[in-house]
Amino acid sequence: MTKTRLMLVVACAVSLAAVVPAASAEDLTLVFKTTSKDGASTSTSYYSTEKMRTGDAEHETIVEYGPGKITSIDHKKKEYSEITLAEMEAAMQKAQAQMAQMEEQMKNMPPAVREKMESMMGGAAGAVTVTKGATRQVAGYSCQDYTVAAGTTMTTKLCTTTALALPVPNADFKKFASFATSAGTMANNPMFKGLQKFADEMKKIEGVTIAEATSFKMMGRSVDNSKEATEIKKGPIPASAFDLATIAKGYKKVDNPMSKMK
Repeated sequence: MTKTRLMLVVACAVSLAAVVPAASAEDLTLVFKTTSKDGASTSTSYYSTEKMRTGDAEHETIVEYGPGKITSIDHKKKEYSEITLAEMEAAMQKAQAQMAQMEEQMKNMPPAVREKMESMMGGAAGAVTVTKGATRQVAGYSCQDYTVAAGTTMTTKLCTTTALALPVPNADFKKFASFATSAGTMANNPMFKGLQKFADEMKKIEGVTIAEATSFKMMGRSVDNSKEATEIKKGPIPASAFDLATIAKGYKKVDNPMSKMK
């Protein structure tokens, strides 16, 4: 398993472990105006008690809570992949084994080298800070601005509202218990201490995100994109909104990278 994939597994685990079910709420549909280097477009996010679908014109994710299945869709490549919670747990176990081996190897390294390794594994996440800003109106809702900064490399500005709540997933949360425990164990390891700080910082953000703007700069290049809700609807969501056969019609199914970790 590469360091990048190992980081991906741990980051996903930390994020999932930090999730706390919201108060009971109606199904929610958010329509966004999105802006990127390719111009302006419209995207829609759906949240029900059974499933969730989020993303944009390039990539989308569908989560089915009951079976614990996550489907990732790449519209540009016209491909999709699936992974289950059980497969993610297997990837976590492989990551833990690899981390134990790396820990043993690092014990024999000079302190300066060890610190550099730890910085590479979790330093970027540990540099993340969340700053609270002003309030404003978006799509008829009052929202709170937050700035999430990762050093000078990436800045994300969010506006979240506590006037909305996502519906509680109709799932057996006991299935997530061991996964959450593993996430906490890995995040507390010195090699990944930055990820725990990242999770702690993100807890400062309250409510549902209805506006977001991200600026990423590296090696003289910059990428900017944003989205802002233009319509917010409460109530039942049609089954067609989650129909993979329609959303990814004619797309090729490929293996999920996490299921192939070694």
